[in-house]
Amino acid sequence: MDPLELLITNDVLRVMDLLGVFVMGVAAGALASRLNFDAVGFAVIGITAALGGGIVRDLVLDYGVPAAFAGPWYLTCALAGAGFSYVVAAEGAWWRHVVSVLDITAMSLWAATGTAKSLAYGLDVLPAILLGITSAVGGGVIRDVLVGRIPAIFGGSPLYATGALLTAVLTWVVVALGLPSPLVLIAVAVGSLLAGIAAWRRWTLPGHNEWQVTMSAAQLKRLVRRTRKDERERVARATGTIPVVDASADELAADAAADDVDAAGYEGRIFPGPPAEELPGTVEHERRDESGPRQA
Repeated sequence: MDPLELLITNDVLRVMDLLGVFVMGVAAGALASRLNFDAVGFAVIGITAALGGGIVRDLVLDYGVPAAFAGPWYLTCALAGAGFSYVVAAEGAWWRHVVSVLDITAMSLWAATGTAKSLAYGLDVLPAILLGITSAVGGGVIRDVLVGRIPAIFGGSPLYATGALLTAVLTWVVVALGLPSPLVLIAVAVGSLLAGIAAWRRWTLPGHNEWQVTMSAAQLKRLVRRTRKDERERVARATGTIPVVDASADELAADAAADDVDAAGYEGRIFPGPPAEELPGTVEHERRDESGPRQA
């Protein structure tokens, strides 16, 4: 079975998909309640958040009538979720946890569905992954823009988009390698697990300020001077082990600087004092004979 067919036709996955639409409608309705929207605002924000990503995906793919409008179930679930938040003020930590878990699972499922559908329509891997992520988080982005705030996935929120990205990539791997279709569910589970742990541990991606260099000109100059000083000290330590020839204390250096014209000059310089008796027949003996006897 094709992974796309599995994600669309499986009854259990379809129920999970519709449950995700309902939960997204509930979460959007909770936001509308905090902003004191009326019933129309609840309906619009619920439909936008729950179905916006899939509608954008289907419009890009030129799918015809978007899946959200192909039948009554998606719109009904989105409106039901928003209506639930309009009627019932559900508060409490346990309720937020339940909504978060269902929301994360739905987004991972939508990421897999969007990626598989895009690949089935012949898109290349990068556009398919992008549309998969759009299917998962696009509705939330449109919701945030409608209420006049920066989309949550742009920073400071748990790794929902990162989890959707991981699911989309793993879905592409399943399709590209021709692996059994049920492995797509593992991709959904892995992406959901990452997003869930990130929400629990409050993991976020690094912000721009955490990477930006904010040194002033004076600080930069001090850094350069300190770096140069450290480099000079390092070179000094490295070269300090190399012996340096000192002409005032090194005999080899004195030999190199001496002007000895022959062995006699070297002997006289190295062995000062009374001359030793010269052997007949040597060059020094003949030179002494020519210049006269040496004085004792």
